[in-house]
Amino acid sequence: MTKWIKKHQTEAFFLIALLILASFLRFWRLPEYMTFLGDEGRDALIVKKILVDHDFPLIGPPTSVGNMYLGPLYYYMMAVPMAIFWMNPAAAAGLNALIGVGTVFLIYYLGRRWFGSIAAAAAATLYAISPVTIIYSRSSWNPNPAPFFALLALLGFDRARQKRDFRWLVLSGAALAFAVQMHYLALILLPVFTLYWLNELVEKLRGMEGDYFWRGSILAIAAFLLLMSPLVIFDFRHRFINYRAMSAFFSSTQTSSDLGISSAQRVWALYQNDLVSRYMAGGNKMLTPVLAILILLPLSLIIGSKIKRDKKWPYKALGAWMVVGMVGLSAYRQAIYDHYLGFVNPAPYLLLAATLSCLKKYWQLGAALVLLLIVGFVNLQKSPLFTAPNNQLHRTQQVSQFIIRESENQPFNFALLSQNNYDAAYQFYLWLYGHKPLQVHETVTDQLFVVCEDPVCHPVGNPKDEIAAFGMTKIDKTFEIFGVKVYKLIHNPTGTPG
Repeated sequence: MTKWIKKHQTEAFFLIALLILASFLRFWRLPEYMTFLGDEGRDALIVKKILVDHDFPLIGPPTSVGNMYLGPLYYYMMAVPMAIFWMNPAAAAGLNALIGVGTVFLIYYLGRRWFGSIAAAAAATLYAISPVTIIYSRSSWNPNPAPFFALLALLGFDRARQKRDFRWLVLSGAALAFAVQMHYLALILLPVFTLYWLNELVEKLRGMEGDYFWRGSILAIAAFLLLMSPLVIFDFRHRFINYRAMSAFFSSTQTSSDLGISSAQRVWALYQNDLVSRYMAGGNKMLTPVLAILILLPLSLIIGSKIKRDKKWPYKALGAWMVVGMVGLSAYRQAIYDHYLGFVNPAPYLLLAATLSCLKKYWQLGAALVLLLIVGFVNLQKSPLFTAPNNQLHRTQQVSQFIIRESENQPFNFALLSQNNYDAAYQFYLWLYGHKPLQVHETVTDQLFVVCEDPVCHPVGNPKDEIAAFGMTKIDKTFEIFGVKVYKLIHNPTGTPG
């Protein structure tokens, strides 16, 4: 490494500066900007079970598809920083930010190996400043690390080819298990990497040298299955709930209904409007089609056989990743959100690097600078750091501490009224501060604290389970703190307003 830095001082300086920029965009005021709502609170409570109760889950977060769960690897990842910075959810968000910086590095590393330092620098810089990638790097949420693990799996394959040592495929197998457990749509990566493997098999049958092909392949499958085994064990214990949910999902009319447009049109719409526009072009309608075409130019070179045979693999690998990814997503007939594209979002950046690499070196530098100026300007204008921080973590902490003070260290029940949130974040901090609310179905106390995050709330007589089970109530006190209302309800057996 030291020798490389001495030999490539300018490049090393740029790479360090790029990683510092990526780190700044992801770590700056992280606790103030990070999302901390019900899902994040739920995850923190599960990490608490791991670290405090030594209760190790076999499943991960639930998906948006009913009765389908991801694997637990994300919880175990969260447990590491939350053990070091004891029970601090910002530490888990910090891990995601660090993984986001690692994703920038992997794009640079692979881009440089395949397409040269100038093209790699442009691609990695554009990824580093993309508003969507910044947003998803600044919170603790299971889909966020998917791009990193997809790239790590690709790196394993690339190293296996480069070294002609297929034991590197173990890295690909393990990384794929992580990617799939970040979001279920990353299952689309499995046919992509199967195509990579079949390509290697064909080359082996043609006489291409390489060590440990079969051993590496078997070990890669074993690594994948080992990391997926907690989910398999859970399914065995619970009558194959995940398998049945997945089968029902893929056979349902939701995934096969006709939206009134052809499959090709849907693939293009997803590619241009969801992937390129949202991730790369900052939603700019003039820039989006230009980038969409530039990204696809290297694929036309493969079809036209303009690239030497020994240089084709990166183009074929990225083309398969992009095409299979988009076609696979087009079969998903529900709404597509930005994080659904996490498993494929690095591909267009590397393909853009491939486009730049087709130019002469002096033209390449000029084109890279023009891209950085135009695309960078559009993206930086929409940087999430220009918006005010949400302070969700701080608000949850302050409201929880306030409730504890108002409870006067006496037992209490708790409820949250919110159209877009549930109470796990508050439950986590009330537990952390040593005043876990009692469950109203087990113990009804003398006081019920209701946090209201909606503009208008009517806690008395509210049908929400935690309130209704408390019995007839009246408002004892009302407070407003950090933009939310806190009601202290007490029993009112007569039902008389008071």
